[in-house]
Amino acid sequence: MSVLPGNPTSLAERSASYVSSASLIQRAADDLRAIAYDSTARSMDAIRDRSTEVARDLDRAHERYDGTARALQEYAVALKAAHDRADDAEVAEARAEAGAATAEYDLLVSERRLERLGEADAPAGNLRSAEDQVQAARARRTRMDAAAQAARAEIEAARQDMERAAQTAIDRIDAAIDGTNEGFWDRVKNFLDDVGDFLATIARWVGDFLGDLYAELQRLISTVAALLGVAVILLLVFAVLAALPFITPLIAALVTAVLAGFLLVSVLSDVLKPTPSVGEHTLTDQEANSYKGQPADLSEALSETEFVDGLGKSWDDNGKPTSVDETVISVTRVVNADGVVRWRVILPSTQEWMSRFGEQGGVHDLDSNLALMLTPSLRSQYERAVIDAMQQAGVGANDPVMLVGFSQGGIMAGTLASYNRDYNWSAVVAAGAPIDHMPIPSSTSVVSVQHNGDPVPRLDTIVSVGTDGYAQQRPNWTTIHAESSEAHKGVHGIHNAGAYHETLAERVGQVPPGTVADLDRYFVGHDGAYGYQRRQYGWSEK
Repeated sequence: MSVLPGNPTSLAERSASYVSSASLIQRAADDLRAIAYDSTARSMDAIRDRSTEVARDLDRAHERYDGTARALQEYAVALKAAHDRADDAEVAEARAEAGAATAEYDLLVSERRLERLGEADAPAGNLRSAEDQVQAARARRTRMDAAAQAARAEIEAARQDMERAAQTAIDRIDAAIDGTNEGFWDRVKNFLDDVGDFLATIARWVGDFLGDLYAELQRLISTVAALLGVAVILLLVFAVLAALPFITPLIAALVTAVLAGFLLVSVLSDVLKPTPSVGEHTLTDQEANSYKGQPADLSEALSETEFVDGLGKSWDDNGKPTSVDETVISVTRVVNADGVVRWRVILPSTQEWMSRFGEQGGVHDLDSNLALMLTPSLRSQYERAVIDAMQQAGVGANDPVMLVGFSQGGIMAGTLASYNRDYNWSAVVAAGAPIDHMPIPSSTSVVSVQHNGDPVPRLDTIVSVGTDGYAQQRPNWTTIHAESSEAHKGVHGIHNAGAYHETLAERVGQVPPGTVADLDRYFVGHDGAYGYQRRQYGWSEK
């Protein structure tokens, strides 16, 4: 399948048939003129007048039909050339991306080797050789990155060629129509206008298609980077184990292989399963009683994260959860005086950690956590089910959507905003989530809350092989750093949904006022809010 939309071969065949039809129209007009002028009898006067009128109408039709046909023929040639150019560039880009990934890995290995030689006071010759390898790997990575960038520029140039050709075809069709805009054949013009509209939309199709392609490439690049990070960690695990005097290299290799196998099985067990059946979730009495009410504004955005984490569970008589039977999200529709319908989607965090020892039902488990972080190009059950739930809720493709989540819920929010183009992801509010490495677009407002000492947000460094920073601060992105109010309880108190809610409530002033004013519109406390509708949707992988 070509990287650009359209079928040049089919378009060429269709335009050829239009040329043939135009020829037949012209022949019919000539025949009518022959009838009109070959006879001089008075009895033929009426027929002569009518034949002349119809011949003129056919001339107009011919001009329109032939002009359209010729324009389409020329456009088919341009479309074929754009397809060939873009397809070649796509292949070159894929090769360059693969080469860049390999070069990145070689660079990491060679830098580590140079470091070890330096620590061991190796001979100068060995150090120079290692330095040369580092420089060569770095140069290869630079060349591959440049090649990938050049390929992307070539795809963009092909898209622009296609747009220019489409506009030229539209202009020629308009010119063929403008001079003959009258009479019965106006209905023909309407048809040809539809053809022109079709050509005009091609440019939009191209933009949408290339946008989807770019999102998929981002997923692939992020996956490659994450897997390289895992490979480096596994190598370090092996090196550490092998260095221990009481563990042989064979045992170290076996332990490393078991760990790698565990990661692989966990990811595949999630991404290869079909999308769960999603339906509206009716709250139990216990779940309904745990709800603390609608948040009023951005400062209370994280107040519902604890609520969704408690949904879909079975409880014992002592009020302790015994199993996680469902994954449940909350979808709230807020209607404002400005006429815009806004949506707030609350995503649960990891509630099942022992999925390798028996599935309980919920997909917000360790398997989906690993899939989201390590292989974003392979869509997890969690992601697919969330999109299904939003469709059932009636979220429109252009409706502004705010995603809210703690821990894995924040990872899910960042993943959707980064790689999914089904909806208008206007805002992400995440707490205790490693989203700093994610390519969330600048059109999405991000508020990320991270507690000092929380190890989870720092997982960015692992999955990105240490190439991405920590705690983004950009015009569209605010990271709030603070001590947890529950820090005295250790990691459990630091990585805690309730504590994160308190932190955002206390420090929402760090978010730019313009962003706060915009995001407050997603809550019922805003002056322009008419009302809201909240529903829960759940699914199980059993």
